[in-house]
Amino acid sequence: MRVDVSTLFGKIIKGDRVALGQALTLVESERHDDRIDSIQLLELCHQHLSTRNKSFRFTISGSPGVGKSTLIEQLGLKAIEEGHKVGVITIDPTSSISQGSILGDKSRMTNLSLSPSAFVRSSSAGSLLGGIGRRSFEMMFLLESIGFDIILLETVGVGQSEHIAWKLTDGFVLVLQPGGGDELQGIKRGITELADIIVINKSDGSLLEASKISKSHYQNAVHYLTPLRENWQPKILMVSALEGNGMHEFWDVLRLYMDSMAKTDQFDIERNRQNQFWLSWSLGITAHQLLLNHPTIQQKLNDGLSHIENHSASMFKAEYDIEEIMKSLIDSTGSNKN
Repeated sequence: MRVDVSTLFGKIIKGDRVALGQALTLVESERHDDRIDSIQLLELCHQHLSTRNKSFRFTISGSPGVGKSTLIEQLGLKAIEEGHKVGVITIDPTSSISQGSILGDKSRMTNLSLSPSAFVRSSSAGSLLGGIGRRSFEMMFLLESIGFDIILLETVGVGQSEHIAWKLTDGFVLVLQPGGGDELQGIKRGITELADIIVINKSDGSLLEASKISKSHYQNAVHYLTPLRENWQPKILMVSALEGNGMHEFWDVLRLYMDSMAKTDQFDIERNRQNQFWLSWSLGITAHQLLLNHPTIQQKLNDGLSHIENHSASMFKAEYDIEEIMKSLIDSTGSNKN
């Protein structure tokens, strides 16, 4: 059954949480009819956003087990105390075997999920790399358009592949745990270069001294890296999200970062860059899917797999042959239009 998009939009701008969940599900869907409806919905959001102040979107990244969900809940509750509305999108990894995702982050943010000033949504990463889901950008935009002014994107957390999330958000928070590495490791890790704020979580009890050492190591490491934002030097903090220690300082640094972005033209420049990057990135995914699903490519791919299995041709020859067919398909499409 097709959705009445205008009615759905009217409900979500009035704060209907059930309708908001339905809207996000619609945006995530890849069914053709749903895509038509979701684009109509996003267009209404785009028109509505022009009358509102924009949000700040932050990536919250870090390896599994560092306490990202606990940190996000505490940060979200602090932001709500300060008068903000908080949208959270958590990206869960998809199993390459079962193709399923647990989508359990909402259950780990119970207090935040129950707040009327917050909305937490779990989403599957699917087969994408880069730390985000296929429609995460659209989901952030939808939340922003209806008044959520702090949006936190919790990435899959697999290490150095979070660069796409960095390119599609306004700030990047890297969450580490004590004893995460020495100076050399800090410099070598590509993800460290992306961080605007580094948070060493679990800085309590027996890990407190290890946290101080880790902070010192990362301060030295960051010293050798070129800042990626104008007028901002990456900050390194020690917190214990579980005990609530250091969360006031974390919020103050986050607010300082937002103020530094808002006082210059950098915010609008960054948003334009994000929009342009998303367009190319999203179309690249679609082009890849369309090419691989083309009947001719599918047939040649199956033939190539058979040749490899029968040892009648190498995988290199199979790849080259399919590559040439892809080129010919594109060339023939362009010729037909001329």
